[in-house]
Amino acid sequence: MLATHEQPLKTHVVTSDTRMAGVPAVLRFRSDDPFAVRLAFLDVDPDRGEDGGAVDGIEWVFARDLLTDGLHTPTGEGDVHVWPFGPSDLMIELRSGASTALVITPQVAVRMFLCHAYAIVPAGSEPRHLDLDRALARLVGQG
Repeated sequence: MLATHEQPLKTHVVTSDTRMAGVPAVLRFRSDDPFAVRLAFLDVDPDRGEDGGAVDGIEWVFARDLLTDGLHTPTGEGDVHVWPFGPSDLMIELRSGASTALVITPQVAVRMFLCHAYAIVPAGSEPRHLDLDRALARLVGQG
């Protein structure tokens, strides 16, 4: 049975050419993809209400362990790095080509999200939640 959790985030986003305060985002977890978390930035469109939808599909997928470890120590490889920032915030660095965005968000929201995610799929039990047959069928174009 599929279980999911979403945690709204209040973020500040800093890029090389701008600083955007108060960018709404959401962390997402799905039991059928237990090693991953998704960070999506939301579109604030007054016609669609406060929640809006993902901004042009801007969603980053990275390891749940990366987010967990980043609460305590600088961690990451490649396009995503995470580290504690001050006494109560978390910094998530996202890289794409030559572009970099720094996302600052409260640690408490990330901790709450991870608490729910680990309640859904405890650490070490991730392989039991994977449907490898379905994944392989999709990979070879049969699903």
